[in-house]
Amino acid sequence: MIRRTVFAALAALSLTAAAQAQAPNQTLRIGLREDPDILDPTLARTFVGRIVFASLCDKLFDINEKLEIVPQLATGYAWEDPKTLRIALREGVRFHDGEPMDAEAVRYSLNRHLTMSGSFRRGEIGIAEAVEVVDAKTIRIRLKSASSPSCRS
Repeated sequence: MIRRTVFAALAALSLTAAAQAQAPNQTLRIGLREDPDILDPTLARTFVGRIVFASLCDKLFDINEKLEIVPQLATGYAWEDPKTLRIALREGVRFHDGEPMDAEAVRYSLNRHLTMSGSFRRGEIGIAEAVEVVDAKTIRIRLKSASSPSCRS
């Protein structure tokens, strides 16, 4: 059974690579058990929606299998004090439409999650009081109260 599964996976990968080499198509096809609820990260609330976003969008940070914070669109972070987090952003990143991903775009996105009516992200980042642009590649997030990660020594 394991051999068949491994063979099927290798065959699928080789077919995908061969198809990509032959066809310049830009079509992405995925199979899911159900449809995502809505293709808006602020309003989405289902697990399937999260799967779709994981395929289409990068995050500022992720968490690896050891529960360590791993930068993605960010290059790192530093706590200025227990209520102030500074995040450095990756250079050269562009959105799907070609626009640059900069501090203003991140500020806008986080503020949208915090303030939009019906936001399902507000509960996840509601401790944020303000998101500020420091420069084109740096944002500062001011928290309403100290965060436990900022209090570690």
